[in-house]
Amino acid sequence: MQFCYNEALVARGLHIGCGRDMITTEAPPVGYFFSPEAWQLLAVRLQLSPRELEIVRGVCQNRKESSIAESLGLSRYTVRTYVLRLYAKLGVTSRVDLMLLLLGTFLVLTAQPGSPLPPICGHHTAGRCPLSQ
Repeated sequence: MQFCYNEALVARGLHIGCGRDMITTEAPPVGYFFSPEAWQLLAVRLQLSPRELEIVRGVCQNRKESSIAESLGLSRYTVRTYVLRLYAKLGVTSRVDLMLLLLGTFLVLTAQPGSPLPPICGHHTAGRCPLSQ
């Protein structure tokens, strides 16, 4: 599989490239990677309710369910139910699967013509991305 190297990702602590330069272990949680606009577009694409989006954002910020519950004024059992139902709704079985789904959907959104999100790949913007050919 080919990967485009992107200076913008390096600036955010993410190193994606070919060979041994896949992803550093010092990368921030996925939840901090998306802009508010990106979160809204992800919610629309994945058909998430406002509450589901709040739960997903908490999960992607690597917060425990009890922490998410406290910040939303919910029981941790309610948050756990939301998480399990979100997994079923989105067809994932873990936090890692959820984050991979979000990243994949985000990349699709950034690559779409006319997307309000800028392309994440400098090579894509310059027309040199091997993934868009």
